[in-house]
Amino acid sequence: MTTLRGAAATLAAVVAACAPTGTISPSEVTFDTAVLWLLQGADSARLLVEIAEARPQHEVGLAGRADLPPDNGMLFLFSTPRSPDDGFWMWRTPIPLDLAFIDASGTIRQVVSMDPCTARTQDECPGYFPDAAYTAALEVNRGWFARRGLGAGASVRLER
Repeated sequence: MTTLRGAAATLAAVVAACAPTGTISPSEVTFDTAVLWLLQGADSARLLVEIAEARPQHEVGLAGRADLPPDNGMLFLFSTPRSPDDGFWMWRTPIPLDLAFIDASGTIRQVVSMDPCTARTQDECPGYFPDAAYTAALEVNRGWFARRGLGAGASVRLER
């Protein structure tokens, strides 16, 4: 298993988070998959995640998808720490999601719930921002963390 820090260090520089610009069609972007383990005390969970590590992948994210299988998610990896001012938007994403912001040590710092946004433009959608810098973010179906007793403080390990 590798840490998120190690995986993120190998990625190309990223300018945008999950903020679709409308210039890339979701059908034009593909994602690799991997297993992600989340551990907190005696609780652990396994997810199959799609990896978003390049700018087009970050821009598309889960946009346009009607559903997300129960134990699946999307892991956004960034090559450099993202500022708390760099958030996520749910433009064109109809699935209610939970989003975990993960620091460079592979620890979840914060989990927020995000509502679908069907506005005509990204600027009309609310942003979701963390309390601290982050190097990765994990999107899962809303309630996934609570159902498994996981949250802030959980460690995350990526298997590639």
